[in-house]
Amino acid sequence: MARVTRVARAQQRYATVPVIDPETNQPKKTPVMKGDKQKTTKTGRPVFMTVTVQDRTKPLAPYECDFCRKPIEVGTPYKHMSPKSGPYGGRKLTRHDGCPTWNVWEYSNSLSAQLARISHDFWEGLDGVESPDDIQSLLDDAASSIEEIAEQKRESAGNIEEGFGHATSASEELEEIADSLESWASEVESADIPDLPDVEERYFVTNGDGQPSPLFEPDGYDTEADAEHALMMHRDDENNEDDGLEIEAVTPEEPTAEQLDEWRSEVQDALSIIDESPV
Repeated sequence: MARVTRVARAQQRYATVPVIDPETNQPKKTPVMKGDKQKTTKTGRPVFMTVTVQDRTKPLAPYECDFCRKPIEVGTPYKHMSPKSGPYGGRKLTRHDGCPTWNVWEYSNSLSAQLARISHDFWEGLDGVESPDDIQSLLDDAASSIEEIAEQKRESAGNIEEGFGHATSASEELEEIADSLESWASEVESADIPDLPDVEERYFVTNGDGQPSPLFEPDGYDTEADAEHALMMHRDDENNEDDGLEIEAVTPEEPTAEQLDEWRSEVQDALSIIDESPV
């Protein structure tokens, strides 16, 4: 993973220009050293580096945050990284300090980065799901993404074999990776999803018209005794027995928010397969 560097205050940037050697009237150059010797090219020519300096008459625009696309103003904190490979290899990436840090798949095309993205998207999608069908849709999407990667590996293996005219250790390794990914995709797609919890009868304090009173728990009470206790405490406080409030038992059509939260936690434990890549 590329290293992220944080800067407390962004500085004004300026264009750089070569330093002119007064004796030659040419850009000044300094030897590039390797240890205690000057570095040379493959043909033996010595390597030099042009000396540059900031030109204060040529200010540059501030860096742009690649997350929110807004400029990183002078004096504000920011962070940057420079991936060595991948789609942004050799480029400097910058973001406001308050914007999210880069996920590995945002700057790398590696297999591990692609699989990390699939896992991240699945768990992100899990927030707010309310049915096993929603979960199955997420599993299907994850399995499809895994199969796409497997197909890419098979294509790469085929290209290698076509280039050499026969299978190689590299093509065979790619085929094995593809087989493992396809097997994993099948396991992800067919993973067992916990059933939704059974709805349970709830007890509501109503105004006598079937509508829950806003003075009491909007999701009702677990037991009739809990509802009666809440109503009794309310009447004691208000010193009013003839308030028209009643207790009604209702069987909800859907699980409560608390039950759904518990179910989602159960789903997270049951579907760890999404983080168990075989490669």
